Amino acid sequence: MVLAAPLGLIGFLALLSPDGDGPTVCPFALCTGMACPGCGMTRAASNLIRGNMTTALAYHPLIPLIAAMAVGGWLWYQLRRSGRVRPLPTRWVNAIMIGTGVMLLGVWVARALTGTLPPV
Repeated sequence: MVLAAPLGLIGFLALLSPDGDGPTVCPFALCTGMACPGCGMTRAASNLIRGNMTTALAYHPLIPLIAAMAVGGWLWYQLRRSGRVRPLPTRWVNAIMIGTGVMLLGVWVARALTGTLPPV
């Protein structure tokens, strides 16, 4: 099951039409009418899996970092489950989470100021 979940997600993103105008499910976007800091990430991931790096970066410029963190986290989890590595120190986990949040907010503010937020 642990191996099937990431493969299922990749399969879903590969089948997803990244340019389709589907319904908005983001609570932030529904309440404010404005894209949230993570809006565009699913379409970016779908394009990244298809090899459309330019389009993926246009939807969300942090997608390579988020994808690398997802793969790294999954690998670390597998190693941790097998007992090959120790847990990451809480300080490192906090720094990673706060750093990612700051980057997401920074990109969101920059995109809002330049008018390049994805459509909601």
